[in-house]
Amino acid sequence: MKLEVSSGRSRPGTTTPVATGVVALSGAALAFAFPEADLAPVAWVALVPLLILLQERSTRSALGLGAAFGYAFFGTLMIWVGIVGWAAWFALVSFQVASLVAFAWVFAWLSRNAGARTALISAPFLWVAIDFLRSVFPVFGFTWGQLAQSQHDLLWFIRPAALGGAWLVTGIVVAVNATIAHIVLVARERRAAAVGPPLAACIALIAAPALLPANTADGPPINVAIVQGNVPRDWTGTGFEKRQTILENHVNATQELAGEDIDLVVWSESAVGIDLDNDPFVAEQIAQAARAVEAPMIVGGDLDAGPDNYRVMAFLVSAEGEVIDRYQKTHLVPFGEYIPGRPLLEWIPMLDQVPRDAIPGKEPVVFDVADGKVAPVISFEGDFGSLVRGRIAHGGRLLVVATNTSTWRESWASAQHVAFSQLRAVENGVGVVHAAVSGISAFVAPNGEVLQSTPLWTRTAIVNRMTFAEGITPYARLGDWLPLLCIGTTIVVVGRTVVQRRRNGLEVPT
Repeated sequence: MKLEVSSGRSRPGTTTPVATGVVALSGAALAFAFPEADLAPVAWVALVPLLILLQERSTRSALGLGAAFGYAFFGTLMIWVGIVGWAAWFALVSFQVASLVAFAWVFAWLSRNAGARTALISAPFLWVAIDFLRSVFPVFGFTWGQLAQSQHDLLWFIRPAALGGAWLVTGIVVAVNATIAHIVLVARERRAAAVGPPLAACIALIAAPALLPANTADGPPINVAIVQGNVPRDWTGTGFEKRQTILENHVNATQELAGEDIDLVVWSESAVGIDLDNDPFVAEQIAQAARAVEAPMIVGGDLDAGPDNYRVMAFLVSAEGEVIDRYQKTHLVPFGEYIPGRPLLEWIPMLDQVPRDAIPGKEPVVFDVADGKVAPVISFEGDFGSLVRGRIAHGGRLLVVATNTSTWRESWASAQHVAFSQLRAVENGVGVVHAAVSGISAFVAPNGEVLQSTPLWTRTAIVNRMTFAEGITPYARLGDWLPLLCIGTTIVVVGRTVVQRRRNGLEVPT
């Protein structure tokens, strides 16, 4: 059965200012479902205007609406990127908007050629498929703005992530929006009797995740300390002196924990900005901190690799102060830690802010700590569920995310990063130790609950009892089966629509 949409004309050719304004407002509103505004239920309805206004739109009109929604959403969500330059903000936002433009184009095409009902049923599959591709392309992808992130504090609602990753939570959010859009379209046709079933389906979509069991970890317990050394603000000294001050902050805060029952200390990314392999004094400072607290430490730092390169590292330091294992970051931040195709882009002045390229590591590493295995990831890596679940499948039973969000000051960025760690906890069924050099640092339970956190811009240390997981979730074992299914489903729906129209002797417009 095909649900027809009456809009006064069968195929609007251009986007009206009113329609553009409506989708732009709804896109901006969606950003407020994310941290730190955290109006999570807004995400259940923010897509509705877009889904309705895309019905039977021409390609040109659909592209315009997708762009308006995308720039308003991503532009608001990541407004903090403007701290490093508005050109960088515009470029990054534009890359993300491309995914929403693609969604709008395909969705509108389906509504014209297969009907509103088929388009709405396909919407969650199409959205997840494109979101997954956004996490891979271009330049190894970007995940910020994944709809599941907006639901991070609704612990019952994010439980499905254990089955299908954050992709499944995102799909449910889109399905709720699509169901509400269907209700609006049915009500517009004054078909009151037809409203009941989709309304019941909408309630079920929101409530059903609560029927799934919450993750727990039942392995050996471990007392973990996060040391947040903080970053000096309004610094007037040299860069080397600043890095030395950050290191001393971490050393002093760790030594203040002496005498406490601690099994592991975690320092953030950038805690050690001076090459400890080449500076014995730095290595000895770290060793003194480990010996004072009588516990192994995971320490974030950099190693020089010649005049033009460096390595982003996490070191495992024994309680005696020796570096006994190390992990080299594998997924680097493009235009942050390295410049893709640098020889072709050297003419751009702002790229002087990244004078050296980091070298990626080749493989994941799992640290043996106390009675369990700890999977370390560094900053940007924690944003990728696909990457993290591989570390857990590799044997990790507690996740450490070492990060540095100090560049983003008091913006939403730090809270949004913690939300990713909450999703990683639920996806894998493990606790997360999220250590940030200037905050927000946090302990996250396997069910996604933030057990303890720190404020921004303070030198502090927090201690919590974490538990190694004994088992892992279906998502950690099976991986990205859902987005791959969504890609396949989208291809099938589009292909079937093309075949049916050709059998009926109809054109297949773009």
